[in-house]
Amino acid sequence: MNYFKKRLITEISISILIVGALFAGILFFSGNMSTYAQKITMNRQLFASRAAAVDQLASLRSDYNGKASKYLNVLYNIIPSYDQLINLNQELQSLAAQNKLGYSFSFAGETSKTAGGLGFVSFNINVNSGDFNSLMSFVKSLQNFRYLSFIDNISMKSNESLLSMDIRGRVFYR
Repeated sequence: MNYFKKRLITEISISILIVGALFAGILFFSGNMSTYAQKITMNRQLFASRAAAVDQLASLRSDYNGKASKYLNVLYNIIPSYDQLINLNQELQSLAAQNKLGYSFSFAGETSKTAGGLGFVSFNINVNSGDFNSLMSFVKSLQNFRYLSFIDNISMKSNESLLSMDIRGRVFYR
């Protein structure tokens, strides 16, 4: 009987241990089930938003390839390379000569281009004339300058019969 008792106690102990382990596993997983469900939901939402972003990126890329790349040559004509600005003084001087103006030019500084952006060269121009219309004609021709430019400031002075205009501006480069 002693052998039978030992075997019964051993089998009951093993059964209780297995049931206890299963019960502990059930408690552990039921406690963490809501956490896992929330993680799964968040990952699904993240996946959906990333899929939408990739779809929009593909749409933008196809629009660029279909439409925007055609206009890239136009931008290259308007926005010069840094080396093309070497003759900036002569080009502006020819605009002044066309309007019969006295002319002086100076570089005011340079800002390097940023990643994916443009750089620019700042300049100061002083033009003078006895005729106000010539000065305004020069400003109009400067606004229609062949390179992408921006006029920061214009100031005018009058000295008896001579009108003088100081212009500060920038020319952008790629």
